[in-house]
Amino acid sequence: MSNTATTPPRIARRFLVALVLALALPFGGPAQEAGVLRIYLARHGQTDWNLEGRLQGGIDTPLNATGRQQAAELAGRLEGMRLDAVYSSALRRTRETAEIVRGTVPLVPLAGLNERRLGKFEGQKLARSTVSGASAGRSDDSLTQEYDRRSLDPNDALDGGESLNDFALRISRTMTEVRDRHPSGTILIVGHGITNRMVLKALVGLTLEQANTIQQANDEVYLIEVDAAAPRLWKLITLKTLGEL
Repeated sequence: MSNTATTPPRIARRFLVALVLALALPFGGPAQEAGVLRIYLARHGQTDWNLEGRLQGGIDTPLNATGRQQAAELAGRLEGMRLDAVYSSALRRTRETAEIVRGTVPLVPLAGLNERRLGKFEGQKLARSTVSGASAGRSDDSLTQEYDRRSLDPNDALDGGESLNDFALRISRTMTEVRDRHPSGTILIVGHGITNRMVLKALVGLTLEQANTIQQANDEVYLIEVDAAAPRLWKLITLKTLGEL
C-alpha cells in the first residue's frame, strides 16, 4: 500500500490528498487518532440511466446488475472496518447500495443528501454517458451544451430545479447535522455524483469551481478525515485507475 502526498491544482491546497494503492488489500488510511471523524464517501452503484446518459436528479431510479456488483465490491473493500453508522440519501439507488454494504450497521437515509434537483433536465438524455459524471467531456448536442452551461451557474435553478448555491447550502447543513452526531468515529456516506462534490466542498472548504471539477465514478470511494487540524482526503487507487498515481 503506497501513501504519497500530493497537492493537485484542482483541489484546495490547505488539505492533504493521499493516494492509496489497494490491489488485494482492503482500503484504509493511517491509524485513526482520538477526536478524528473518518468518513468513507461512496457514490451509488451504476443504474441503467447512467449508461443511457440520462440525468437522474431527484428521480428515484434503481441499481442495475452492474451497480449491485459494484456495491458488493465496496462491501469487500470495507470489510473489517468498524462503522458507527451508514448514511445514504432517501433515493433508492443510494439506499440499495448502502443496504448491500452495511451488514448489521444501522442505515440512516437522509433526504438532505438527495441528488440535486435538475428541473427541466431530469430524465433528459445527454449526448454522452453519465457513468463518470454528468459534466464529463464536451458535446455538439444543443441540450447537452445548455445543461453544461446552466448547471454550473450558481444561481440557475434549471426551470423548477435547484440552484447550485441552494443545493450546496442544503448539503452543508446536512453535513453539519451528521458531524454533530459523530464528532469522532467512522461512518460511511453513500451519495450521488453531484451530492458528493458538495459534501467534499463542505468538509474540505472547496470553492464551487473546485468542487465541480471532481468526477467520482460509480465504483469509487474516498476517505475524508476531519479533526481540529486540516482535513485529509484519501482516494482509492485500483488497477483500473493506476494512471492516476
